[in-house]
Amino acid sequence: MSSAAAFTLMLAIAVIAYTIVLAGFRRGLTALGGNRCMAPTNWPEVSVVLPARNEADVLERTLDSLRCQDYPGRWEIIVVDDRSTDSTPEILRLLQQRETRLKVVTIQALNPASPKKQALAAGIAASTGEIVVTTDADCEFQAGWLRTTVSHMTEGVGVVAGLTVFDLPTPYVPFWQKVQWLDFFVQNFLAAGAAGAGIPGSCNGSNLAYRRQVYDQISGFGETAKQVSGDDVLFAQRVAIQTTWKMVFCSHPESVVRSLPVETIREMLHQRLRWASKGLAYRGSMMWFLFSVYAFYLMLAAAIPLMIFRPDLAPWLGAILLWRFVWDYVTVRQAALIFGQQQLLPYFLPYNMLQTICTPMFGIAGLLVPYRWKGDWYRTSRLPRSVRRRLLQVRRIVRPKRYAAPRPS
Repeated sequence: MSSAAAFTLMLAIAVIAYTIVLAGFRRGLTALGGNRCMAPTNWPEVSVVLPARNEADVLERTLDSLRCQDYPGRWEIIVVDDRSTDSTPEILRLLQQRETRLKVVTIQALNPASPKKQALAAGIAASTGEIVVTTDADCEFQAGWLRTTVSHMTEGVGVVAGLTVFDLPTPYVPFWQKVQWLDFFVQNFLAAGAAGAGIPGSCNGSNLAYRRQVYDQISGFGETAKQVSGDDVLFAQRVAIQTTWKMVFCSHPESVVRSLPVETIREMLHQRLRWASKGLAYRGSMMWFLFSVYAFYLMLAAAIPLMIFRPDLAPWLGAILLWRFVWDYVTVRQAALIFGQQQLLPYFLPYNMLQTICTPMFGIAGLLVPYRWKGDWYRTSRLPRSVRRRLLQVRRIVRPKRYAAPRPS
């Protein structure tokens, strides 16, 4: 058997395994409807913790949306002003005058290892609720958000995750933002499917609730506190490893949170690098699964040129790629119907093509390439010094003018 034929066989086996995994996600999505809910006589006290750094443009909209909650019990809003240099502090002072639930915590420390985790930890320390709910400063909420989320906090459940979707208020946004909209939805519903299947591994910090008892039991963000990203995913994985508490995903329509997408391609690239930067901090099984997905997508990408150079294998490779495409679409369509996001389906084809290339590219680059977030630069890890030296030599060859010695005046 030739190497090309062997590769085709390996890809076919990989696609079969991929199909089985997707079937598991689909069963998990179906199981979400069977989550137990409660309607207690005495609803637990809730603290909504919201970090904000230079969010003057959106903060008032977010808090006005949050104030309209119909939660039956006591609840409070903790906004953590994380070293803002815009008018965020002034806006918060004005909002406190008309919202008695609002408390403000101010962060002064400069250049923390993980700004968001530090802000969340400070907000949680200042809160009093039995249930901690985290979200972001650029979100909007339906009136039943807190009520439906907390209703899933039944006996034995320590963490409740919810769906976050991008808010594109006008149809005239750039096409790339619509594809990004679908990509973000896919990431979220896969987390929902995994939780429904009893294998929780991911969630989104803009729509996350957990018992204070759980937070204290695992010492807050613990050993991951210095990891820039991961206040949600790494937290949930530590709960799964270190405790017996269950994590469930709330699929109720009122629990969906709407968030604003980034506005430029440059910001999107940095955002994707930041999301991928925590890959090496995942628990062993999750990290193995993640890099297996990267390898699978690289194989799919390699199948395209192989079809050109080996026309005899093209029918087999084409059938394999088509099978994968159909299963992806069926899964995305099922999730879109469950969460009421059918308007995303027209963007599936370009999303599916870009996903195959971009997923491994960003997944690996996020571990090595620096990224910008909230005005600061971060890097997860560095290449070995010898590799960096070689890359610098290549850059000098490609762009010699930039490294030319200055001329004497």
